[in-house]
Amino acid sequence: MGSARRLSVLLATAALLLAACSNSAFESSVRPVTIPERTPRAAATTSTTTEVPAATARVISLPELSVWAFPGPNHYEGDVLTFQVPVGGFGKYSLVEATITVDGTELATEGLLAGDPLLGDVVVFPDGFDTSGAVGGHWVRVTAELTPELSIDVTQRFVVTPASGRPHQELDTGWTVERTECCNVTYLEKSAAARDIEGLVAIIDESADAVEAHFGLELPQVDFVLIDKLWGNGGYAGREVVVSYLDRDFSPGRQKTFRQTVLHELAHAVTDQIEVGVPWPLIEGVAVQFTGGHFKPEPLGSRARALADAGKLPALDFLFDNFSDMQHETRYAAVGAFTEFLVSEYGLDQLIDLYGAKAGGAGSGWLDRAAARILGDDLATLQAGFDRWVASFSPLTQALDVELTVALQEARRSFQAAFNPYPNYFIYPSVTATGQAALAMRDASTPGLVAVEALIAYAQDLIIAGDLDAAASVVTEIERIVAEGTIGPGLSGEFLAIAEAIDAEGLELVEYVPGNAAPTAVATGDAPDLSLVELVSQEGQWVVVAVRPAPDSAGALGQ
Repeated sequence: MGSARRLSVLLATAALLLAACSNSAFESSVRPVTIPERTPRAAATTSTTTEVPAATARVISLPELSVWAFPGPNHYEGDVLTFQVPVGGFGKYSLVEATITVDGTELATEGLLAGDPLLGDVVVFPDGFDTSGAVGGHWVRVTAELTPELSIDVTQRFVVTPASGRPHQELDTGWTVERTECCNVTYLEKSAAARDIEGLVAIIDESADAVEAHFGLELPQVDFVLIDKLWGNGGYAGREVVVSYLDRDFSPGRQKTFRQTVLHELAHAVTDQIEVGVPWPLIEGVAVQFTGGHFKPEPLGSRARALADAGKLPALDFLFDNFSDMQHETRYAAVGAFTEFLVSEYGLDQLIDLYGAKAGGAGSGWLDRAAARILGDDLATLQAGFDRWVASFSPLTQALDVELTVALQEARRSFQAAFNPYPNYFIYPSVTATGQAALAMRDASTPGLVAVEALIAYAQDLIIAGDLDAAASVVTEIERIVAEGTIGPGLSGEFLAIAEAIDAEGLELVEYVPGNAAPTAVATGDAPDLSLVELVSQEGQWVVVAVRPAPDSAGALGQ
């Protein structure tokens, strides 16, 4: 790969380090995607689920992916497929050479190595395979040599189906821009964002005003791109701010916390103006502290106390020197709490002065020198003060909340990697420059994958609502699905049966909350239009008895 091309990918990757969506990488050797073994948590004593009809007590397997093809996971004639293979180890490898063949014929496309802060390094073939006239089954093979000493040789079957099956949502869609006082908001026609754009733009503008008032700085013009597919934890910040906004939202925040996601990313945008070599932990800490939590509103002091009591709150030198290698949710909770401590002890103005300090170096060395100069206290003094501050809080319910949040998000990321991955848009100058709107829109549609995504969303809603006992049993079920690659029987079997009943009506499950003998689910047919679907159990099977238009979106824009 040419040095200029490699440099452009590295620069794009470096920009992603500012995002709220990064995570320590998956490690692998020859077989790129592995599902970690998990020890199931003891089931909770309470449950919100109904008794599963006997006919749903079955098990199905999910197809695991070693080679990712996009747009996906379904492929239609006319797609130009780009292929990726995860190799693990974020920033760990260098690519020596890579080749790709489809049905034994080598594609005229050069492989390159991109770094995904969630899934690790990825071998990418951006110039893809044109599926025009290629309906049917195919085999793709990728071989690659990387340093240090990693060989990849993986083969994956994929199927191209007729163009007539292409989702209605993708037909005649395209990017459109809403220009506001603060931002250029770009979104796809026929997407959930297009349907809700008035409310979303209002949230973005209100958030921009709040950010400017808090930091006393004026925002530069920000390019927002709203996509209809879950990317990572819900978006990233680089050349543009990309935020996932979709109806079957199984991200950590869900549509309910869209405002918090926007505030987090705008905090990055405004503080970028004063940043002079600030370590990544403090960059994220400032955004988490400003928004009062990471994925949702969180008591940062109590959360840090819960981590400390569990022996998982890192020392500041370790936190600042090893941030990229730490578990995602743990490191964000820690830096958010530390930044809250700085504001409470020294004030916001001092924090902003610290943020702009030209201290040189990196990590804990930078913090030691910058804090001594700006705050009058070195790293050891900060550590002692932070320890006292954390000890002053009660962990409240945060111990179980942290445990469940970490477990759910680790399982959710493993599910994405193995069964429904997302493309690395950042290899392009912009998400909108990929040439295929489907890359930012197409998602799973088979009942099995849909059921798991809805189950993950349900678990996240339970955590957000503080119903942690119920959440514990659901998270345990999701961990089992990821570890075994199977759905059912249990609660996942109920979600599968609901998804299949809705699929039989030509609809797709968006959201389901168990617990009622005659439940109502949210579904979509001609996206982004939503419907309320009433079901009943008849002779051991779920049956749709009524479908009516939903009164509004599945999100909660007013929150």
